[in-house]
Amino acid sequence: MRLIWRHLPERGALLFFDVKPVFIKAYGGRRWTSKKRLILPKQQRTRGKFYLFLLYDVGSGRVRWRYLPGKSSEHVCLFMRQVRRWYPTERVWVGLDQDRPHPRISRATRHEMRRSGLHWVSLPKRSPDDNPVETIFSDIQQMILDNSNDADAMTTQRRITAHLRRRNRRRDRYLKIKYLGDIHKT
Repeated sequence: MRLIWRHLPERGALLFFDVKPVFIKAYGGRRWTSKKRLILPKQQRTRGKFYLFLLYDVGSGRVRWRYLPGKSSEHVCLFMRQVRRWYPTERVWVGLDQDRPHPRISRATRHEMRRSGLHWVSLPKRSPDDNPVETIFSDIQQMILDNSNDADAMTTQRRITAHLRRRNRRRDRYLKIKYLGDIHKT
């Protein structure tokens, strides 16, 4: 990754990608009292489910996202076509983990990324700290999902969208990626 970042062409983009399943529950299922019992029953009914597809651009520090109903190869291919529309002329490298629908394992995703002209770099197994998107997922979990009591998936999606839009407008939106060095000096 460091080599790609150092030798990134002028019209190039280094992106990180991952998918998070989001279950709509009262208070995210994480509210506890000081007593031994839960405020909410352990087996809550879910009010909906969707998958948050997230892309982090290392150069600009911006995040792009989509909500899709699944995380299969078909959905990953759909998202990768959207990535190509977001970056129509750039040479794009995508860092992602080794989930089944990702190009390391899925032939359909690998074919779609080649067809779209996207290069990929698979991150090592069991190393979520290598993917900066996990930091954004943690922020969404802590700031939105753990404190929610949304009635449906659309409400949660609107709240996540508003949170990510605010994040994109901030000047300090860059994430520190240890293995790339100090990449965002001002």
